[in-house]
Amino acid sequence: MCKFGLITILCLALCPLFALGQTTGKPPVIIIPGVSGSELVDRKTNAKAWFSIKRHKANDLRLPMTSSILSRNRDTLKVGDIIREVELPVLPDVEVYKSLLDALKARGYTEATWDNPKATDVYYVFPYDWRRDNVETAHILIRKMMAAKAKLRKSDLKFDIIAHSMGGLIARYAAMYGLAEPPPANPKPTWRGAAHINKLLMFGTPNEGSFSAFEAVTKGYPIIAERNLPLVDDLRPEDVFTSPAIFQLLPHNGTAKFLDENLQNISIDIYDPQNWLKYDWTPLGDAKFLSKLKDAPTLARANKDIKPETVKADAPLDDRILANTTSAQIRAYLASALRRAKLFHAALNAPSAKIPIQIFAYGGNCEPTLSAVLLLRNEKKNLWETVLDARDIKREKGEEIKKEQVRTAMFTPGDGRVTKNSLLADSAVNKIFTPTSSFFACGSHTKLFLEKPIQDSFLSTLIVDKKEQP
Repeated sequence: MCKFGLITILCLALCPLFALGQTTGKPPVIIIPGVSGSELVDRKTNAKAWFSIKRHKANDLRLPMTSSILSRNRDTLKVGDIIREVELPVLPDVEVYKSLLDALKARGYTEATWDNPKATDVYYVFPYDWRRDNVETAHILIRKMMAAKAKLRKSDLKFDIIAHSMGGLIARYAAMYGLAEPPPANPKPTWRGAAHINKLLMFGTPNEGSFSAFEAVTKGYPIIAERNLPLVDDLRPEDVFTSPAIFQLLPHNGTAKFLDENLQNISIDIYDPQNWLKYDWTPLGDAKFLSKLKDAPTLARANKDIKPETVKADAPLDDRILANTTSAQIRAYLASALRRAKLFHAALNAPSAKIPIQIFAYGGNCEPTLSAVLLLRNEKKNLWETVLDARDIKREKGEEIKKEQVRTAMFTPGDGRVTKNSLLADSAVNKIFTPTSSFFACGSHTKLFLEKPIQDSFLSTLIVDKKEQP
């Protein structure tokens, strides 16, 4: 379960000063949240678009899809704080970080700001627009670290990073490539960002991608796990589809597992936009969505279910943008988002002879986690069905496969969103990294920081000096 060395174990058992937070001179820590873990607010009104129990219609989370150059697809939202807590009668399935901050404070850390940096015994939060390209976000992270070091006049200062979920991918890319773009072919990590990073602690990071992201893009993202609070806005497939970052969380080719009715592997290129259209994984198969587009009248000639809509001048900005977007532009956006994801994955998967930072992995290993998708062909309806949950299935010839057999084929241990194999990158042909240590507990993806064994382990890791690591 835990692969820590003797020094770490002794520290946990024999160093009460650590537990009391009385050590000083600790390196600065950066906290990078995961998807949905940062606030998004309107630039003009400061109205909160995320997270709020009921979003105002003017504060939509959809990014424009008018350009195949992803950096141009911007809206009126800006980044607020990380999400520290959400006051709801039922805890939503949104990453919140108050427990993590409290644990750091109890160990003697105080919060610093990027505008007024400090060098030791502090933590910084790094909120970001979790919809946008992860390379763009990694570059922002590098620039913030460089600026803080310049203000402090400490060119040799290095940060420890606590990264949750997608935040771990952002930190890994920043360390491996610095301010560089993903190479178009044969990526070779330069580790230029490692000049700013000492330890990277990853929590539930999908290093090989996650079918939970695939489910979010194709089916939407329910905010309330119990799904029993109708006043809370879920993220629709249309919302998630506009986010390049979510495409960069998809399972990587080689680990993306698709199954046929016999539970046998199907070879599918997840980066090929034609497959997304073929298997109806995009809003372009939804007549109601197509009715909102600029070329809806033309599309309606071939599909009677499309009823062109008229968008009023005072409609929300996102609706007006969509009304001036064509289906061709959306297909071009899809191709670009998948191409960017492929380059991002290839860059992260490039092996290194030597890794100049320490990498620690923390995760859950006792929740069934989606690791394969079932594709069933319905010849009568001339369509494909994408199955994301275990159930009894009938083959074309009428034979039945029981739910438990389907579950075994589709699910593996993890934290409910990220499999243990993905966190450790265990499926890669060429091992892309081996963690300095890994630690697992029976925790779910959004609550890993609440697990006491995980807390004790990573807090000790922050304190133990590099030379004491095994």
